[in-house]
Amino acid sequence: MVGLPKFLNNLAVQCGLVAFALAVFPFISLAAEEDPILEDFATESEQSSEPETKKPAIEKEKKPPLEIGPLAPRLGQEVGELAEDGPVLLVKPGHWGSTAQSMKANYADFVGSLTIETVDASRRPVALEHTHFGLQTTRSIALAKGRAKQVEADLFIPQQTTGDYLSAKLTDVDSGAEAYRTQLKLVRLPAYQYTIVVLAKEPDQYAFLKVSNTVRAPWEEDYEQSSAPHYQVALVNATKTIPLAENPLTWTNIAYVLWDEVDPSRLTAEQQLALVDWIHWGGRLIINGPDSLASLRGSFLAPHLPAEDTGPRKVTNKQLDSWSTYWGKRSQGADIPPLAPLKPLSAIELKPHEKSAELAGGANLFIERTVGNGSIVVSAVQLADRDLINWPGFDGFLNSGLLRRPGRVFSEGPYGGLNANWNEFPQKRLDAHFTTPLRLFARDALASANTEISNSTTSDQFGQMQEYSQLKVDRPGGLGAWDDFSPVAETAREWLLLAAGVKVPGAGFVLACLGVYLLVLVPLNWLVFHVIERVEWAWFAVPLIALLGTWAVVKQAQLDIGFVRSQTEVALLELHGNYPQGILTRFTAFYSSLSTTYDVTFPEDSTALALPFPANNSDQTEWQYSVSFERKSETQLNGLAVSSASTNLIHSEQVFKLDGPLRFGESSRGQRQLENRSQLSLRDAVLVRRFFDSKNRVRYDGAWLGDMRAGESALLAFVPLDISQDRLPFESERITAAKLRGEASQSVDTLVQLAFQFPSGDDPMASRREEYRLVGIIDGALPGMEVEPAASQLQGATVVVAHLAFGELPTPQPDANSSGDVITAQPIDEEL
Repeated sequence: MVGLPKFLNNLAVQCGLVAFALAVFPFISLAAEEDPILEDFATESEQSSEPETKKPAIEKEKKPPLEIGPLAPRLGQEVGELAEDGPVLLVKPGHWGSTAQSMKANYADFVGSLTIETVDASRRPVALEHTHFGLQTTRSIALAKGRAKQVEADLFIPQQTTGDYLSAKLTDVDSGAEAYRTQLKLVRLPAYQYTIVVLAKEPDQYAFLKVSNTVRAPWEEDYEQSSAPHYQVALVNATKTIPLAENPLTWTNIAYVLWDEVDPSRLTAEQQLALVDWIHWGGRLIINGPDSLASLRGSFLAPHLPAEDTGPRKVTNKQLDSWSTYWGKRSQGADIPPLAPLKPLSAIELKPHEKSAELAGGANLFIERTVGNGSIVVSAVQLADRDLINWPGFDGFLNSGLLRRPGRVFSEGPYGGLNANWNEFPQKRLDAHFTTPLRLFARDALASANTEISNSTTSDQFGQMQEYSQLKVDRPGGLGAWDDFSPVAETAREWLLLAAGVKVPGAGFVLACLGVYLLVLVPLNWLVFHVIERVEWAWFAVPLIALLGTWAVVKQAQLDIGFVRSQTEVALLELHGNYPQGILTRFTAFYSSLSTTYDVTFPEDSTALALPFPANNSDQTEWQYSVSFERKSETQLNGLAVSSASTNLIHSEQVFKLDGPLRFGESSRGQRQLENRSQLSLRDAVLVRRFFDSKNRVRYDGAWLGDMRAGESALLAFVPLDISQDRLPFESERITAAKLRGEASQSVDTLVQLAFQFPSGDDPMASRREEYRLVGIIDGALPGMEVEPAASQLQGATVVVAHLAFGELPTPQPDANSSGDVITAQPIDEEL
């Protein structure tokens, strides 16, 4: 009996060891996915496991608690050979995007929080450029036992950052334990490179795009490595889950969408709306008509389609002749023979919409329509037809026709390869203005997006002259980048720093307080004690009245000068005519006399984006603390710290919905008319038209509208205008309107002046279009953002920029010569 306790003790120890091994092993298995040492340990454990007969049961228990796939961009852009160097993440700097990651809980339901932030190689968080704030994007995760889930998360990488890695951490909400962590090296897309998304039932048919000269943009020089392609091509199987983001503000990296045999109902309502938003802001949708147009009848795209499908047709060589002759014409090389397939091409008959136009070339093969600042083009023939894409002129049509980019000129590189450059703009080969049609006014107005290469020579230590190149990148994120130093952001910052903070009370405030004090101290005090027949007591009340008066004055002064907290906002609302929503960009300053931490909430808004906004362009970007951008039932930016007697700022964007659009058209009598069907009331509203005279010179005319209240309409009478950067149009009308209002309002003239500036030579394509633009002011901040703690003093103004209508797109021009004039090119299908 003496040995029994010892036996039981040994048995308990062994059972404890077994229980510990079973509890720890799944976590070792999970960690082995990230750590090769742990992976080796797991392998050794498997080799020393129980006999073969028990292996299935043991294998089941060896499953990790969580199965987590790699973190990747939602569209899954390719990385190529870089993936061999370890886990990497391909990102477009300065652009908001989203990631996707598969997750599965094997043993029990799991509730956690996923946190993503930019870090250095030592896993230390880094600050956003020109601030002391780091950024963490977080989201809640709920996994049901045994059910795989695709988890999406927001992602933002600044244009300039010392962080070369992305850290992702999953934390158990109940225990606070870290369940998963990974670190990926960031690979940044060039400023000029964007994405072409192909949504197709058979996406592999469009693999030829990846090897086309339009996408590859070939280039080689002695002193420069071959530049990266102009586009990433994302081939998406439209019969599966469509990985488009539901927030259109994260689409800025997408330049074109190709649509082929897609069931429109497979897109969620939010994805559908995001696609239409993206088109209005400049995106171009390319529809393969024969397989798609009929199925889009009655869909969310129906109101914007360029044409209707009225039935099948056959396109003969004679009908193709005019189209292929236009696109095969070469001014600096041999003309390309017309397209002549062995049998007629299968096609559909297109009935154009009244607001549509035929793409250059004729034969009713391609019809396009302007939608806001963007466009939709539909084809009558199959875009993936082998006879079409193997025609030597097809790549030129793809570049200038389908994508609407400038014509190119080809030359031979120093190593016998092909060089492609713009024919009319040779110095802008890597300019983002030619690789994406998307334009967001608050981000891109008057902004440069050029990547230029300057050539220089220098002598080496032996006196030999050496040639070298310098790459100048004005904007690492290209167009569409979230840039806190764009012209709009700079103008907003200057206004905020002047308007925010302490306001000293004027003389009127002092006189009013003195008058009230004397009124209470003398007549009212005497009257009260006279009524109760104790006038002599009035002297005893004087000290008490003085104390109460002092407290009231101090309290009122605190509220008046923002002694406690103040919030100042200037915003820009960009709209498009006849479309009931736009982009609201806010720049908000928070002043506090006491240290305060602010939380900013965008109620019921899944599109909002927000970041700390630098007060200057100081190079001090040392991390001090982090803010958290989080999506739950509401979108929030939490943890904005403002120290005593100082001001911090934020920059936010959101899609702003109107009750109805600003409708620009004609009255029943044929006069031009504007209807304000929105809930917004504008003041100092002006409608300006930018057009071109017979000598192609820029001209302006405009109409003064003044107050344009919600629900009102106005007939337009245009007069010639002189638009300049130092004064506003209709100055005398503005002065008169201010006098009639009889009250001071926020002066946002600097931002209004910027709103009247149209695209210039830095944006050669957009600068050639006629435009009707409305500019007006809304006093006060628009709803949609809540701040905690609330400020005692609020002030702000919103400038409205509405692109009411655009003129016709310029006629696309063929390439000046062909690649075949330089080198012998093979048909695309042979390259594949």
